[in-house]
Amino acid sequence: MASPVARASPIARTRARTRANGRHGRRETVARALDPAEADDFEILSRLATVTLRTREAAPASLAWRSGEDGSVESVVSSSSTARDALGDARVNVYAARWAVEPSTPKATANEDRSTVMLKEYAGVDAAAFAETEVRAYERLLEDDEVDIVVDKYGRGPGMLPRRRLPVARLVGYFSSAAMDGQGGRSLWTAQEWHGVRMLGEYPRAEQGETSRAMGFWPPVQRVRDQPTKARARYVRRAVEQCLAGVWFAHERGVAHGAIDGSTFLCSTFMDSKADDLEVRLINFGCSSLCTPESVVVDLKALAATLTELIFSAFSSRGTAESTTAEALRRVFVDIHDLDFARIRAYCEEEPDWSDACDFLAESGGEYWELLKELWRAEELMDGYGVTTSAGDLAERAGYLRELLNDY
Repeated sequence: MASPVARASPIARTRARTRANGRHGRRETVARALDPAEADDFEILSRLATVTLRTREAAPASLAWRSGEDGSVESVVSSSSTARDALGDARVNVYAARWAVEPSTPKATANEDRSTVMLKEYAGVDAAAFAETEVRAYERLLEDDEVDIVVDKYGRGPGMLPRRRLPVARLVGYFSSAAMDGQGGRSLWTAQEWHGVRMLGEYPRAEQGETSRAMGFWPPVQRVRDQPTKARARYVRRAVEQCLAGVWFAHERGVAHGAIDGSTFLCSTFMDSKADDLEVRLINFGCSSLCTPESVVVDLKALAATLTELIFSAFSSRGTAESTTAEALRRVFVDIHDLDFARIRAYCEEEPDWSDACDFLAESGGEYWELLKELWRAEELMDGYGVTTSAGDLAERAGYLRELLNDY
């Protein structure tokens, strides 16, 4: 990527409208939520990972990615994360990068890193559809993501206000540029707010501070001795609530994620001792679609598997194991017990390694069991115009439970 250059920040380039409001001269600027960027807005710092996706079905591209003089992009291939009739593999390279000029909007929190971004390079024609799909999804997700400027009639006041915290990681730009493989091709790129690389699925095996290294312990031994189960429960409660809130945020704006698992949620911390500060954000909308009852049910069942894996892995006396993966637990819940939760609960309570997980689920009269049951049993209504539950209703219940049990 090009070296940093002197230019207006992307926020400054964003189109906006300004209006005066009221006798005190309040002015509000509403910025476009998402704007095309340019390659030299960013400088790559390091390569983080390469993700391989599957593709199928031909479909045209429609976004102007500034890939040529006319901004056109060649036809691409639409995407599916579960396609059996795949046409090929799509490669997405993930990088840590920084802005050439840091955005001018104030930080939402004192510790927010505004200079760093996550860049995703959709390499080749097979990957382009994932980029197109992600940008289209974010156009809906960020449609009401406004930036306010507040001053009085003399120009005095706090000025530009921080953007609100969202349960998804914002996309801040997209562009087309030369591929990083040096083969002369072009790639589509997206730039996302930086929220680290701590994926929810990695939390159960994460070390809890320096104690484990100093004493030679590794979870679960270190976790049980040095981090009380109560602290872990506090973390998991907050994670469950925020995962539900992130999915509801998308559904409320008409976006079904389509590929939810433990890698699609980023965590601000893995430390149980910092559970009250935990922020979880939903990412990776490259397999998304418009919400329909069917696509919402797919998301809710995938979220059920993700949260079940989180709970059983986090509290297992053996730590993360094959028996606590999402797929293994799906077999127990669906294939073996056919979502009969009386049988599921009895089966799980007989497993010595799962006693702490069952204790967590049984809190407050078994409310977390009920929450999982509603997710796993989500289905379309008979009239085809809705779903039996929603992530929003369940997020509210999870929030109530968190406050009740954390204060207990």
